[in-house]
Amino acid sequence: MTQQEFNKLSRRYLEGQTTQEEETYLMEWFGAQPPLVQADLTGSQKNALQKQIWKKIHTRIRPRWRVLSNQTAWICGLAACMVAGLFWFTDLRLFAVRQLVSFIEPTMQEGIEVTNTTQSDQQVKLEDGTVVLLRQNSSLVYDKSFNVSKRVVYLKGEAFFKVKRDVTKPFVVHTGDLVTEVLGTSFRIRPNPKTNQIEVSVATGRVSVYTEKDDRPAERNGHILTPNQRVIFDVASKNITPGIVEAPVPITSGAAPAQILLFNNVSLDAVMTALSQRYGIEFVIANPKSRDCRITADLNGLSMYTQLDLICKSIDATYQKRGTVIFIDGDGC
Repeated sequence: MTQQEFNKLSRRYLEGQTTQEEETYLMEWFGAQPPLVQADLTGSQKNALQKQIWKKIHTRIRPRWRVLSNQTAWICGLAACMVAGLFWFTDLRLFAVRQLVSFIEPTMQEGIEVTNTTQSDQQVKLEDGTVVLLRQNSSLVYDKSFNVSKRVVYLKGEAFFKVKRDVTKPFVVHTGDLVTEVLGTSFRIRPNPKTNQIEVSVATGRVSVYTEKDDRPAERNGHILTPNQRVIFDVASKNITPGIVEAPVPITSGAAPAQILLFNNVSLDAVMTALSQRYGIEFVIANPKSRDCRITADLNGLSMYTQLDLICKSIDATYQKRGTVIFIDGDGC
């Protein structure tokens, strides 16, 4: 059985969707693994290793407050027994246990879970004044002591957050291995089960998005996002790729005057500066000769990418997205 097949089968087993034949096949697969091999470790080394393993498990699993089904409880018990003797296992056994533990969701502490079972977005207002719009079939989990000393929530699915600013207590959202941390802002977290990716996009303010390294907790792989920026987190590889949202919107407060985007014989440099101020996105003119190209256009009421198309066509140039920056490239005028 390949790793992908094991992942799918284990997940379906925990969801109660496997057939009797698939359950038998899963158990036979475990039983067919190589025999136990005793590692050459002292008693103190074994105890230290076991503590490290349990610590990593507790940091990776999400707290849940549902009563476990008999099947899930059986798997949790099996995983616990296997973990207790991990230092006797071969590398393949270690792999199998890690994969199994990544799916179990035991009861860790008392708390509150809100699940949206309606056909529309559900508004959840937290104790600190933060408002969360939960999408259909999405869940938000947080401890009863939320906002006492910290603000930490766990999200399964998609949600839009409008966080109440509090400089003394950052607002932290855990989505699997991805962590989103803010003081006060609005942003969206959207998973894509088909691609096994998670997108975090920012509407207002600044957001820190990162993953923590188990072996080096002081180091974090992450990015700072500002309005109209996003990151794509690959769940399997744990890579974070920064970029620009698909439909950038103006970040200015209120309705911007129409004349801001009405240009008459204006330099390309001045036009791109106006767009940068409007969308909060950095534009780079790759060829200095293009800076003085003259632009005459009414760009009001158009999407940002349509505006870029018109600008580039008027001076025979092209644009390219590179991460969170857009480059304008042309031969000049």
